[in-house]
Amino acid sequence: MAMREQLDYGAGYEQEANRRIEQNRKGHFQLRFEGENLPGQFEVSYRLKRHDFDFGCNIFMLEQYDAKEENERYLKLWKNVFNTAVVPLYWEGTEPSQGLLRYEDENGVKIYRRPPADMVLDFCEKNEITPKGHPLFWHEFIPKWLPSDWNEVLPLIEKRFAEISERYAERIPVFDLLNEPSRIWDMCFEHKSDGYKMLVPPEGYIEQIFELGEKYFPNNQLILNDTVGASFCDFRGIYGGYYQLLERLLKAGRKIDKIGLQCHTSDDPVYRNVFRADRFESLLDTYAGLGRELVISEISILSQPSEELQARAVEQMYRLAFANPAMSGLFWWNLDDNGILTIKNRDALGENLPSAGLVRNGTPKEAYRVLERLIHHEWHTEGKTAAQNGQVAFDGFYGTYEVTVTGENFEKTIPVLFNRNSDLNQLISL
Repeated sequence: MAMREQLDYGAGYEQEANRRIEQNRKGHFQLRFEGENLPGQFEVSYRLKRHDFDFGCNIFMLEQYDAKEENERYLKLWKNVFNTAVVPLYWEGTEPSQGLLRYEDENGVKIYRRPPADMVLDFCEKNEITPKGHPLFWHEFIPKWLPSDWNEVLPLIEKRFAEISERYAERIPVFDLLNEPSRIWDMCFEHKSDGYKMLVPPEGYIEQIFELGEKYFPNNQLILNDTVGASFCDFRGIYGGYYQLLERLLKAGRKIDKIGLQCHTSDDPVYRNVFRADRFESLLDTYAGLGRELVISEISILSQPSEELQARAVEQMYRLAFANPAMSGLFWWNLDDNGILTIKNRDALGENLPSAGLVRNGTPKEAYRVLERLIHHEWHTEGKTAAQNGQVAFDGFYGTYEVTVTGENFEKTIPVLFNRNSDLNQLISL
C-alpha cells in the first residue's frame, strides 16, 4: 500500500482530532486585575505568544551558509514557525580531537552542521527559544580518537557528561540522554569492515548511561530516543521491543522523563503506522500508557515525488499528535534541503533524507505553509475585551500570553502563563 493510500485510509480522522485538540490543548482562562493606578474602566487585549508545546526543529545550519543573505533567510524562516531548537552536542563535533572542545567557539576546527553550542544558546536566549540538547550519548557520530574498549570509553563518557552538566545544565532544560540503542546490532554488521567509527557497547550499557545521566543531570528532563524502526515500524503494541525496553527501565526506576519517537520516513508501506491515522493514534495511546510524556523527536517526510503529498502527511501527523494529551513536542529534522545536500562536497546524507526539508532554495514548500497555518492561525488565540468588575475571561490555547491593559492614561503589558498545570484563575497586580 503506497503512502497516499495510507493517508486516505484515515480520511475521517480530522473531526475527531479537532475535538481532542479542543479538549486537551485549550482552557477557560480568567484574569482579575488590581492596582492603585488601575482605571475604573479598561480594556484587556491578549495574544498567545508561545504555545505550551514544543514545535521544534534542529538548527544545525545556524551560520553555516556561505552568504550572509542565506543565513538571514534561514533564521527568518526558522523563527517564523518554531519555538524549540535542537542543540547539536554530537561527540564528534564537541571534541573532534581529545581535549579540543568546541562548545564556546570553533577552536580552529569548522565542522559542517555543527555550530558550537554556545552560539546556538545565545541565539535561543536572544529570541526566547527553548533549547533541547542532542545527544548526550550515541554509539555513532563519535570522534575517531575514541578507543574501542568500553572499559576505556566509560570514564571518558563520564568526563563528557560532567563537562556538559557544568556548562549547560542550567541553560538547557531537556536532553536526549541516549540515542538509537536499537541500531547497534544493524550498524555492527553494516559498518564492521568499512572504517566507520562506532562503538559496540556491552549488555547493560543502557543502565550505565542512565546512572551517569541521573548523576549529572538530576534536575533536567531526560529522553530515551530511538529510531523510526523501533518506535513505529516494529511497533507491536505492548509486545514491541521498544515498549518492553521502556517498561523494563521504568520499572527499575530509571529517569525517563519523556519518550522519544523518531519518525524519518519515505513512501514505503513499512511506514503504515505513521501514515494510517488509526494506527498512529493507537500507537501514541499505547506508549502514553507508560505514564510519560511523548516527543516525536525527529521528523522527516520526503517531498518527492509530491510536495502536495508531503504537506498532507505533515498536516495529518501534526494534527493527530497535537490532539494527544501525552504529546509534548514535535521536532522537524531539517528545515532546508540545502542543509542536506549541498555543492562544495558537503554531503550530510549520513544523518538526513534528501528533499525532506520544508524549504527548497530558500522558498517555503507547501508543508511549511501548513505548519505556519496550523501554529499561527488555526491553533492561535488573541482578542480584546472590556473588563467587567476588573475581570476578563476567554477560552484559549495553553501557553504564554502577552496581556495588555489599556485605560485612561494607563497602559501596561505583562506576560501571563496558562498551562494545564497552572491556576487558570489568576490575580494580576499592576
